[in-house]
Amino acid sequence: MYISEQEICRWGQTNPSKRNYIEGKKIASTGHIVKCGKLSEINNNDEVRFVAFCMQTSHLKNKPHEINCSVSCDGKILSMVYTCKAGLGEKCKHIFGTLFYCTLNDLNILPMLSCTDAKCSWKQDHKRVLETYMPRPMEEHSCFRKKK
Repeated sequence: MYISEQEICRWGQTNPSKRNYIEGKKIASTGHIVKCGKLSEINNNDEVRFVAFCMQTSHLKNKPHEINCSVSCDGKILSMVYTCKAGLGEKCKHIFGTLFYCTLNDLNILPMLSCTDAKCSWKQDHKRVLETYMPRPMEEHSCFRKKK
């Protein structure tokens, strides 16, 4: 099961020209979703609950935002709960980034995360993503290498 972009636009009351849509796409494509997994299998209400951890774009080294989502079996977004301060009053780029991540990844094959996993397992993946932002010596950059 995937979440469609049409459903994201419907739920988020947005369109491809709006800032939260554009920036959410960038978050999904740059690997800022460090962990995503199911919290529960489909239950009697025919819904899937999952959690995602999205890096804070303004504070990369801080704890990622936690985003909890419930989606019906037909791909409708039922609810979202998140820790982003900007998103408390509106639907922020981190939420849209998580939803766009779900357009690319089948929710049925996301790994199951226990409550403990959800709280602790993002740390290792967070370190891996942070390595891409570590400063490197200038001579390691391709534009500064001598041509042979």
